[in-house]
Amino acid sequence: MTLTQTATLVKQVMKISIIALVLGTASFIGFKIWYAYYLAHLPPVEEKPDTKFGLLPKPDLPQGSVSTSNFSYSLDTTTGGLPKVGIDPGFEKIIKVYFVTQTFASLLAPERSESLAKKFDINLPPIILSEIRYRFKDKDKELLVDLDNGNFSYSKAATISAKVSLDDDDKLVSDFGQILSTLGVMKDGLRNARSKITLLRATGGNYIPTQLRAEAVASQISLWPAPIDKKSIFTADFNKSLVSATVFGSAGSLDNYLSLNFTYYPIDTSTFATYPVKTPEAAFDNLRSGKGVIIVEPDKPQVSITSVSLGYYLSENYSPYLQPIYVFEGPNFVAYVIAISEQFQAQTR
Repeated sequence: MTLTQTATLVKQVMKISIIALVLGTASFIGFKIWYAYYLAHLPPVEEKPDTKFGLLPKPDLPQGSVSTSNFSYSLDTTTGGLPKVGIDPGFEKIIKVYFVTQTFASLLAPERSESLAKKFDINLPPIILSEIRYRFKDKDKELLVDLDNGNFSYSKAATISAKVSLDDDDKLVSDFGQILSTLGVMKDGLRNARSKITLLRATGGNYIPTQLRAEAVASQISLWPAPIDKKSIFTADFNKSLVSATVFGSAGSLDNYLSLNFTYYPIDTSTFATYPVKTPEAAFDNLRSGKGVIIVEPDKPQVSITSVSLGYYLSENYSPYLQPIYVFEGPNFVAYVIAISEQFQAQTR
């Protein structure tokens, strides 16, 4: 083969190689574009609930004085209808159920309860009601303590002057938190959490809610645990939490406290199982058929529902699981409906 023929052959090989390289590169890029399009248009893999806690005990909802089926309901939400599962924020098809920690009395629990009593200026020895329940009483003050979990309730009989001036709401909440810290019971889950102030006026020796600050002589302060997964925690009393107090004037002094109730169960957010949630339509059907619980009873048989939310229910009595509920709200109306599908609820005997 001559040099001319060799040069010609090399040129042909290089030309073919360049063409092959261009075609290969174009094919590769085309494949990558097609594959990206293919992946983008695959149907999403639907998450399956693991239900690893098995059948769940029914939440310890309060017993309503009247059935939810006694009322007729209209949907007057901002959309005119119910939320859409999987579309509207906060309404997932699958929800987490969290484990609630159970605590037990330690050898130091009696000593700690006596220390708590002294902070309330109760210096007499306890009346032992049971192995885990102590009562401290001194004159007009009484303190009940559960040694297992440290929960307690305090009350004091007192006559309030009608001239009492209340602090503003923010200061009442802030000072209440400081009092809990002073007592050694403040929890991280209560810091910067949902709070509510209910103004109270004195009537015949009782204290009833009022909207007028000028006639209020006391206030009820409530702190709920912080939301979990952006869902609020609700209790049996919609307007009063398990951590609450009634105070006159300032909340910065224990002398001003007429009552202080502290019930707190640690929620282990690292231990959970996932369960399917009823649709809002199914929950609404439950409400209309009497399977819900009236928390705030309306004064009319026709109820306007203006808000539907999904939250968690925390009972005053210990329950091992923090479970979700639907909350239906309207003017002078609140009702709860269990959110976990019935097939995953244990049947009570």
